[in-house]
Amino acid sequence: LTILHTIPLVTVPSGFKFNLFYSLYVKRFPNTKIPSKSFLEWLIGFTEGDGSFVLNSRGTTVFVITQSTSDIQILHYIQQTLGFGRVIKQGQSTSRFVVEDIASITLLVALFNGNLVFPLKQSSFSTFLKAFNNRVKDTQVMFISTLITPTLNDNWLCGFTDAEGCFTCSLLGHSKAYRFRYKLAQLGCVNISVLNHLTTLIGGVVKPHSAKEVNELTVNGVRNMTGLFNYFDRHELQTKKAKSYKLWREVHLSLINGEHLLPESRAVLKAKAATINSNK
Repeated sequence: LTILHTIPLVTVPSGFKFNLFYSLYVKRFPNTKIPSKSFLEWLIGFTEGDGSFVLNSRGTTVFVITQSTSDIQILHYIQQTLGFGRVIKQGQSTSRFVVEDIASITLLVALFNGNLVFPLKQSSFSTFLKAFNNRVKDTQVMFISTLITPTLNDNWLCGFTDAEGCFTCSLLGHSKAYRFRYKLAQLGCVNISVLNHLTTLIGGVVKPHSAKEVNELTVNGVRNMTGLFNYFDRHELQTKKAKSYKLWREVHLSLINGEHLLPESRAVLKAKAATINSNK
């Protein structure tokens, strides 16, 4: 897949727009419940983390979201809510939500065109849209070059966190020290502006990750989580990270209450913190 780097970075703060998607959706599914605005915002964020705009060997457009089979329920949730696409297993540990038919791809083009946040994802969508236009020929869709600036009032960060976010807590050795963090990593220097914007919403700092060309936003410390808690208490995670967030929240309260200071309660808390990102 060729990535274009010539698309101008133009952001708009006015929020996600779904009128065209809804009008096309109602024509295709007149007697079906329309996906909610909050779901579509979440889906865009989730796609920017785990989704791909793919051109197969024949140059045909294919939309794919890849997920661990242990979290295959989220792919079924997407398929059932949209009312199209299929969920397939790929090997023992990986599953995919796949959309190939032209009618469904048309809906997705209406959904993502002008509603993406990350410049690199928008670049791959631009290539995808060109192939789509070559495929349909009779109806050409104009590429919308603006990028959306997410806020704490939409569901985009929730979706992106379901894909790429990490809630962590580690109690260190036999001391009273601990690390309590929320982390988001993203490939591409061109995407760092989005991570920097997110720090204005939830705090934290952006630094280079150990992996090449990856940057990471980290919010660190129990006293710096108010913005995150306010957001995720109102915007519910949909993957197994919902369970991780709940445990992380409980561990936070235990730390505030000083349970890490006593040997007996610290041991219990350390074991609980170790389960935050368990897949069980």
